[in-house]
Amino acid sequence: MQSGVEEFLRRADELIDSKYIFADARLAGTLKAIAASPDMMQLIGSCLKDFDFEDTFTRSFVASEDTPNRAEYLPPKATKEMIALVFSVLLKIDSGEIDLGAFMKTFFYGDGSLFGSYALFTGSFVKPFRNAVKLIFDGLQENAAENAPFKAGFMKARKLPEDAAVDEDVLSVVKRLVEKDENTLLAAGLEESRLTYALSVLRGFYSALEESDRSRIKTAFSGYMFMSEGLKNPAMNAVKIAKILKEGKLV
Repeated sequence: MQSGVEEFLRRADELIDSKYIFADARLAGTLKAIAASPDMMQLIGSCLKDFDFEDTFTRSFVASEDTPNRAEYLPPKATKEMIALVFSVLLKIDSGEIDLGAFMKTFFYGDGSLFGSYALFTGSFVKPFRNAVKLIFDGLQENAAENAPFKAGFMKARKLPEDAAVDEDVLSVVKRLVEKDENTLLAAGLEESRLTYALSVLRGFYSALEESDRSRIKTAFSGYMFMSEGLKNPAMNAVKIAKILKEGKLV
């Protein structure tokens, strides 16, 4: 796993395992770790794209039916939306726009003590965010390890035979569609195991497209189609991609 992501996980664990009196410093450290990691910033940026904070916040924090003047947290089903919401709230707490004490008292009251509220806040709000990030990067790392032998072999002989040449313009169009599929998956609210599998397959397909390797593209495309058909919902760009690759004589 990338060192920047590992640093984020370490800092997030410190925030989760900390006490309320140290929360400000632990939170600042977590956000600094995100800012210092290009991989983390890329993920957060992807999640924040088209994100509506006010709407998501209103839907995720609702009045409690049992306790007057209290509300409860109902996390977004979409992983992408959950990551964007938690990051945005943590950023607002760090900047002082949201007061952590008041926020916990309203939405993570628990037993009413600072200790109980903080444990509930970190356990049900911060920890799922931390775990979702780890899940995503674990899937990407596993996929990279599986594809390493293919990449090494390709780099030894980058120049392809003339009959194996591919249309780079076609690949560029397909890669853009695959990137859209990634955003679709992150926003779909899939269970963790299915999301990890789908992202792994998608990244393998993207890697094959990046290397312009005709044989790998065919193999990875088959895996992509199998994964897409198995999901059914969310709707992927499988039909468009299949049409483009067939017209480009790549499958």
